[in-house]
Amino acid sequence: MRAWKVKSYGEPTDVLTLEGNVTPFEAGIDQVKVKVEAAGLGLPDVFSCRNSYPLTPPLPFVPSQEAAGIIVEVGENVDANLINKRVLGPTLFQQQRGGLAEFCLMSAQAVYEIPDGMSSEEAAGFYIPYQTAWVGLVHRGKITADDTVLVLGASGSSGCAAVQLAKAVGSHVIAVAGGPEKRRFCLEIGADEVIDHHSDDITRSAMELTGGRGVDVIFDPVGGKPGRAAFKAIAFEGRFVVIGFASGEWARVSVSDTLLDNVSLIGAMPTGFSPEFYVGAHRDLMKYWNDGKLKVVGNQVFEFDDGLKAIQHIAAGKVQGKVVVRVSTTEG
Repeated sequence: MRAWKVKSYGEPTDVLTLEGNVTPFEAGIDQVKVKVEAAGLGLPDVFSCRNSYPLTPPLPFVPSQEAAGIIVEVGENVDANLINKRVLGPTLFQQQRGGLAEFCLMSAQAVYEIPDGMSSEEAAGFYIPYQTAWVGLVHRGKITADDTVLVLGASGSSGCAAVQLAKAVGSHVIAVAGGPEKRRFCLEIGADEVIDHHSDDITRSAMELTGGRGVDVIFDPVGGKPGRAAFKAIAFEGRFVVIGFASGEWARVSVSDTLLDNVSLIGAMPTGFSPEFYVGAHRDLMKYWNDGKLKVVGNQVFEFDDGLKAIQHIAAGKVQGKVVVRVSTTEG
């Protein structure tokens, strides 16, 4: 089979290579082997190449933490009726079997059938962004229809999902993105207002948009100066939800900064929960999707041979929605 592999750490352009004769593998206990139709990529794949991501797999590894495709083999303890099912879900990325290959591995407990009407390219970009948004906003952030939610990195994959999910719950959403093109994109996916961090002061703009009250919930996958600027506009009893550090550093927030306004500093990572938890979250998300409140939009699709270009696109900060690599197609 063919697969994109990282054999040493560094910039993606230096360490990511396409191999044409990768040794075949089998599904292990509680695993399924999937013929990949499309693979989802994100900033963690860039950071993993650089070995700056907390969940970086051991070398050598295949990037892509989520994929969509057809189950072609099941391991021990797995129902054989799953064979030929079209599924989406997280790959066994940390076991070096990510989705940027013709075949990948997934846990049998973490695969979900692709619903009618959802393409492989959409499915490959659904699981991680929307699970991250659900864990951060619904489970940990406890958002309500009365909240004003500020989403940093709103044009990226997790930010885009957060904007839509917050709107589905009924919250008022302020998106933060850079440049007129990304501003238009955020408005198209449902943001009520957009702060252009290239030209606007995040703190001042957020305070003005809330009449001086501040925002109830901040969804922060960016960190750094944007995260700190957003924190300065948080409301009394606000919740600052920490998702990631796309800027290259975490937002610098002192514990003492949370005291006077009774602010909650909340870590949110869609890992470590029970299989039943993820099933419930996915069921909730699919209800919103079936109701037309969540739409996998803005996917930037690359062909398999252009896998390196896809990751470079992410590293260059050009993402709107989710970057997806089309690996194979299904006939019939």
